[in-house]
Amino acid sequence: MFAPAKVLSLLLLSFSLLVATQSGCGAPADEPLGPEDIRLKITGANTDADRDAIEAELESMSDLPGNHNTSMRWATNQPLTIKFGPVADPQKFAEKVKFGTVDKIEDRTVFITYTK
Repeated sequence: MFAPAKVLSLLLLSFSLLVATQSGCGAPADEPLGPEDIRLKITGANTDADRDAIEAELESMSDLPGNHNTSMRWATNQPLTIKFGPVADPQKFAEKVKFGTVDKIEDRTVFITYTK
């Protein structure tokens, strides 16, 4: 008599966890940019390992290496979005990118295709 209720509870819990893990982390990467921030839109970075590798590369890419702000947002079938700074010149930042191919730069947004 209690078994169906337990099965339903487990299914609801499983569904909730699936939704939480597929929606990525919070939305700070989509917030307005400050004067020293850039936004990265990266396609092809679909796994935790890809995101970790990119985050490790970014460690030395700010205008103050070792001292930077990073927030990420990702979702299934969407580009990885990163708010990153301080970066005064998006073009100079793009020239340092080694984890992918810079496709274009629009204002303070750098579009990148991730290559492993």
